[in-house]
Amino acid sequence: MAEKNTPEETTEQQEQRFRDEFEVGGIDRELNDEEQLEQLASYFDAHYPLPDFTPPWAGGAGDPDPADRYIAHLPDRITHSAMLMLGSAVDHAMPGVAYIGDVSVEPVPDVGGAVFIPSNPTGRWAVSFHSGGWWRGSGDALEFQWRPEVAAAAELSGTTILDLDYPLAPSHTLAEMNEAVGKAVGYARHHNATSLTGWGYSSGAALAVFNAKLFDALILTFPDLGSVDKLPEGVRGSAQLPAATEWPSTLAQIATHDEIAGRPEGLEAAGHVTTREYVSLHRISTPKVAREKIRDVADFLKTVEKLA
Repeated sequence: MAEKNTPEETTEQQEQRFRDEFEVGGIDRELNDEEQLEQLASYFDAHYPLPDFTPPWAGGAGDPDPADRYIAHLPDRITHSAMLMLGSAVDHAMPGVAYIGDVSVEPVPDVGGAVFIPSNPTGRWAVSFHSGGWWRGSGDALEFQWRPEVAAAAELSGTTILDLDYPLAPSHTLAEMNEAVGKAVGYARHHNATSLTGWGYSSGAALAVFNAKLFDALILTFPDLGSVDKLPEGVRGSAQLPAATEWPSTLAQIATHDEIAGRPEGLEAAGHVTTREYVSLHRISTPKVAREKIRDVADFLKTVEKLA
């Protein structure tokens, strides 16, 4: 908030200060990335209250639908909010709109997923894993928030991406989730993948790390590796995440204002991990940053080669 007027400040100076500090769309100065995120986040806080994201084993209601609906609405709400708060004379297209191209989608019920085939496939494949804290992220959230980004990354990179709608806790264990990953990897290898990348967002990134040995490379988008320790013992079992030094070539995407996930340990010690930072919250960024994040995913996918 602006400070109160001081005795030395004239009325004219006060009015000028108010004009300078009034940060709604159409202002005559350019906000930096930090200020744009602050404007966007403040609008969301005021107009789109967060539902309960607490998992059932931590005292939540156990109904994923309200949280998944919130996530499903994010692309449209971010675009609308950005136009209102940041001005309509710039590009506020989200990745699933800007880069969708001529990608095609085929269901793969045998492994519980969908394959996104770019218009110019290179032979490289990836298996992708949605977020959701291990207990949600399917349904509307999958279709309207996550998979448009998967489609965009596929089209930009020429990579065929199998998005896995993996089984969720608490009805399923981590071992069962890893088994589903193995089936998806087998499907991609059976279709003559020249290389195979594991790409996950948030808890989905942790699932990718669990299966690091199955992949030629990893992409970890805002990875919530700490979510593993919060799983109930009956779901987690004795599984342990491999250290960053044990990962293959990896792109780690870090949100500078992540209110959900902590920065993974050991990134700097692992010479094969490339780290990129984005001015973003865990779920919300400006469309510009969202597009940058997906372009970086696509650029990394283009470089992946099959392990010897």
